[in-house]
Amino acid sequence: MTTPPQPEDSDPSGRIQGDLSGGEASPPVPRRTVLDRPPGDRYRPTSEAAGSARAIDAAWAPLAVAVGGALAFVLLGGVMAVTAGLIVVAGLIGWLTGLLVRPPLRAAVVAFGIVVLGLLGIWLFGRMEGGVLDPIEYFAEVQGFLVPLELLVAGGLAAAASR
Repeated sequence: MTTPPQPEDSDPSGRIQGDLSGGEASPPVPRRTVLDRPPGDRYRPTSEAAGSARAIDAAWAPLAVAVGGALAFVLLGGVMAVTAGLIVVAGLIGWLTGLLVRPPLRAAVVAFGIVVLGLLGIWLFGRMEGGVLDPIEYFAEVQGFLVPLELLVAGGLAAAASR
């Protein structure tokens, strides 16, 4: 137990010995607990290996959409000779890509690339059947204005769905 300061403990200026505050006692400051790490750190991966595994797991879904979309284009556009229906397939590819890839610009570029791969697959299928045209002439002859429309639909829906 400490005893309260006595008048004889003070110097002539009125300050208590050992007190550097200037005469009046300051209110006690509440003591804060300092943690060794932030509470949110428990939700972070524990190592770099977990982060790379999570990145690999996140890449499977867009890769599946890319492969499935390109195959759908080849089957519908090459084997079944569908032209206008590929716009719907391009929209579906764009929408699924937009749900899986962020930000909107990256999603649009990925969807655009998937449709281009599918179109090149259609052209290669045509070459296997004996076609002799290069890709630009082939699509100008077979699909015409639908090719740019497919690319715009896929990119636009991917950008819209990724917001």
